[in-house]
Parts: sequence; structure tokens; C-alpha cells
Amino acid sequence: MENNPLISIIVPIYNTAKFLSRCLDSVIHQTYPNVEIIIVDDGSTDNSYDIAKQYAQKDPRIKLIHQKNQGLSGARNTGITKSTGTYLTFVDSDDKLKPEFTEKLLTALQKNNADISICSFKEVYPNGKNTHFSNNYPAKIYDTKSALQAMLQENGFMLSATMKLFPKAYFKNIRFPVGKLHEDIGTTYKLIMQADKISFIPDELYIYHHHDSSIISTKNFNPRKLDIITLTDQMCNDIDHKYPELKNITNERRIRARFSILRQIPLQHSEVKNIINYLKAHQAYITKNPTATKADKIALKLALISPWLLQIAYKLFK
Repeated sequence: MENNPLISIIVPIYNTAKFLSRCLDSVIHQTYPNVEIIIVDDGSTDNSYDIAKQYAQKDPRIKLIHQKNQGLSGARNTGITKSTGTYLTFVDSDDKLKPEFTEKLLTALQKNNADISICSFKEVYPNGKNTHFSNNYPAKIYDTKSALQAMLQENGFMLSATMKLFPKAYFKNIRFPVGKLHEDIGTTYKLIMQADKISFIPDELYIYHHHDSSIISTKNFNPRKLDIITLTDQMCNDIDHKYPELKNITNERRIRARFSILRQIPLQHSEVKNIINYLKAHQAYITKNPTATKADKIALKLALISPWLLQIAYKLFK
């Protein structure tokens, strides 16, 4: 089994009955056969568990676990603990995988003698619009620092724990932060920092579906979304400590975390003032940053004039 290692596909589910069959169909029809599928029902109150149970009864590769609601982090952590594969990958239950997802990620990892394998993805919106994230980035082998840089700048891939194939051994002392939104920000970089060689392929093997209940949806602002600021700052502090030469990039990432909140937050919220004060105090992170994008420079100007202008611009150009 050395050349055909077991891959654990971890699927956390919580009240996604509307999308679950689409996801599970894509998982069970992977062209790479040596997989175990770990479905963790995180206390769903709809019929998600019943749908998953039907799949588990038909496919012996599926391990179905039910637990009290702990959030996405808790469900993923349970999946990690219960997994027996040499490698792990994650798929959110409202998304789907291309049939060759696991096969191509494993092939790229083995061919390049890499530690982690990453693919690109396509975003699908309710109005039928598609966004191709690969943006013509070539296949590439990264070392640790260059992979962190590419991830922070979203050059072909991003911080999401999905779309990646990790060694299970990397999770020995790492788990997703329970009780936090944007938990990937607090986790993925720690896994990348354990790797010496990271393989990236631009194939869009993961399909990310947007809908109103997605974590990045701008409707019905949840104050827990502010976790993106805390987790981003911690990530950037850790990366700065080991790779101080990446500070221009981490500083821009800190600003982007604040932009993310300003685009969504009700303008009467008390946190708006704190964010604006931060942008004023640290505007050099963008204005004097040679790696800052034109879009970030424009966003900073708009935010400092009025956060309302930033929200309008985002709605017009997203």
C-alpha cells in the first residue's frame, strides 16, 4: 500500500441537507479507490444525518459519526481523531469535489516527493456566475516560506483547509480552534510550516458553492466573524517570528482582515471605530508597502473617507 496509501476524506455536516447529496455523490465517486470517508454529523436539526446514514448503509468506506454540536472545528477535530489514513483532506458539505480530486493530489505529491499537495478551485454563485481562482497560475513546487507567501497573497490557493492533502502525522499536536469562525486561518499555516516541500497544481478540483448561509456571506452579520482579526493577527505574528522578511505581506494581510469586516459589519457597530483607528495608525502597511495591491490602496482610501463607501464599492465590484 506504499504507493496507494489510504486517504481519509473528512466531511463535517450541520444542517446542509439541501446540498449534502451533491457533496457525498462527489466524494464516493472519486477515481482513487483507497479512501475512507468520515462523515461527522455535528448535531444537525434537519435531516442531514438521515441522508448521510443512507449513504453509509450503501458504502462500507463510510464511517458515520454523530455528536452534539461543537461547530465546524469540533466536527473536523473528531474526524481527524477517528481517521486512520496516511493522508487527510477536508470537504465542506455544501461543496463538491471533481472525481479526480484525490487521485491528482496524491499523484502530484508522490511525483514531486512533496509533503503537502494543493489544488486550485472554482467558485459558483447562486446567480450562476463562476469565478476561476487558478487565474493561470502554473504548477509549482514551493518551499515553506514561498508557500506561505503564495497562500497569504492568494496566488492560486488560499488559507482554506480544503483543497489540500495533508499527512495525518502533521495533526499530532494541531487541531482546529473550537468556538471560532474562520478556523482555517488559525490552522492551515501551522500545517504548511511543518512541510519542507509543497506541491501546487492549478487544476480546479474543488467546487466552492456560495449561498446566503456561507460563512463569508454578508447577510445577517455575526459578531463572531470578528474572529478573523484575532486569528489573522496571531497567524501573522507567528509567521513574522520565523520569517521576518515576509512582514510586508503579513502586514497587508492584517489590513485585509479589517477590510473583510468593514465590508460586512453594520456601520453603527462599536467595532467600526476600533477598525478605523487601526487603519489610520497602520496605513503605512498599505501606502508604503511595495507588495500592496492597487485594490487594497483604493480600499484603504475609501475606508478612511467613510466605511460606507467601502461597502458600496464592494457590492458594485465583487
